[in-house]
Parts: sequence; structure tokens; C-alpha cells
Amino acid sequence: MEGRKGPQYSNWVSYKVVGAGALATLILLLAARFTVKQSHLIAALLLVGMFIALAMTFYMARARTALSYERGGVQGRVLDGVKNQLKKAGWDGRGKVLDIGCGSGALSIKIAKDNPHARVTGIDYWGSQWDYSQALCESNAKIEGVSARVEFRKGDAAKLPYLDGVFDAAVSNFVFHEVRTQPDKLALVKEALRVVKPGGYFAFEDVFYSKRVYGDMDKFVEALKPYVDEIHFEDMRKPDYAPKFLNTPLILGQMGMIWGRKSAASNKG
Repeated sequence: MEGRKGPQYSNWVSYKVVGAGALATLILLLAARFTVKQSHLIAALLLVGMFIALAMTFYMARARTALSYERGGVQGRVLDGVKNQLKKAGWDGRGKVLDIGCGSGALSIKIAKDNPHARVTGIDYWGSQWDYSQALCESNAKIEGVSARVEFRKGDAAKLPYLDGVFDAAVSNFVFHEVRTQPDKLALVKEALRVVKPGGYFAFEDVFYSKRVYGDMDKFVEALKPYVDEIHFEDMRKPDYAPKFLNTPLILGQMGMIWGRKSAASNKG
């Protein structure tokens, strides 16, 4: 990592996704070419698949550019929304914050830079399908000048390695739907709340408008009310800072946020 001039915040659309699309396009084209003499119908179907794969590859490559911190900047604006909602919930910028599913460390570092009296912990599983790692997070924190107040560790969001009520606040961005070790997403959010102090704050953004993942969000939020003093569900779809082509289920089209304050009466969660 020597010689890098700035932090390297990985893109939500990885090179692997774009590369896989390009490879699929090439394979389908070659398959169509070699089958055309045997069956025009099969070759035609393969060409249709090729054009679909090509269109998807083009879309994901374009989305990657728009999301990029260095170019389109949309990812950074999304994270700013999480950070700002935490303040709106009432967090005073002090104490310990947990970033669940920290990826390349961007949100953890943003919070630390904006809140000099806060200490931030980023936790992630850093699976092989992502362009993230603990070393990358630590390098980014050092480059950004906040390594003394930010730490990163590997862990599972379904079973956080902390005692009850350790953190003053918790955040998460586009993570819960990716956690394979806990298909029950209500249980996953409760686990996140468990490590927040009574009266502490939270802001969790995810694909909350995906009925396949979260079901009825009115019922989902209602089920969380015994654990909180205040909770809001906010529609984050079609943000004014993002180009319209990102407003699909593949990128930002199902984005919502739950935020508020944990119950001060108990440490349920």
C-alpha cells in the first residue's frame, strides 16, 4: 500500500461483479457463434442472453462510476445521510460508536473526523466477495488522521462480540440484508440494539423496502417499539443527489432507514 496518495474506499459495485458480467457476455457470444450451424434457435437465444448480460454489465459499470468516491460521489452522500440521521436522533458526538459492517471503513472514519470526542469501532466479516479488508480499513484511518480514535475488528453482525450496552450509538449501512448467518432480520436489528446503551442512539440504513428481505415494514417497526423510546422509518429512495438510473432495486431503489433512541428503561435488545 506504499505510495498511495489518499484513502481507498471500495465501491459497492465491485470489479468482480463487472468482470463477471463481461465474462458472461463473452461466453454467450462464443457459444452462439459455435452453435449457429447446429441450431439457429439456440444461437438466437444465446445472443439474447448475451445482449442482456451486456446491458447488465454496462449498467453496473456505470453505477460503479456514479457511486465512486473519486468520481460520482454518491456513496459518500449516502453515508453522510446515516451520519446526519444519528445526530438528528439526538447523539451529541461523544462516546463510543459501533459501525456494523464497516466495509472499507468509510462511515467509521467519517464519524470520527466529524466528531473529535468520539471513538469508533468498525466491525465486519470481510467476506471474499468484497474488495474490503481490515488492513484496508486501518490504512484508510491512518491516511485520514483518525487511527488513534478508530479501531477495526472482524466479527459477525448476527452475534456481536460485545457485552450488552457497551456503545453510546450504533450505525449500519446496506449490511443487514447481506448477513447470511441470520436470516431473521428482526433478530439482527435487535442484536445491534443489544450493544447500545439504554438511552443510546441508532441509525440503520438498508434495503428496508425489499418485502422479500424485510416483509411488512410497519409490522417490523412495531415489533421494535418495546426496545426503543423513539423510532422512525424514513424513505431514502430517489435521493436528490443521485442520478435517476441508480433508483433501481439493484442499487438505491429499496433504500430506507430506521433511526431513533433505545429505551432508557432497560437493556432489552
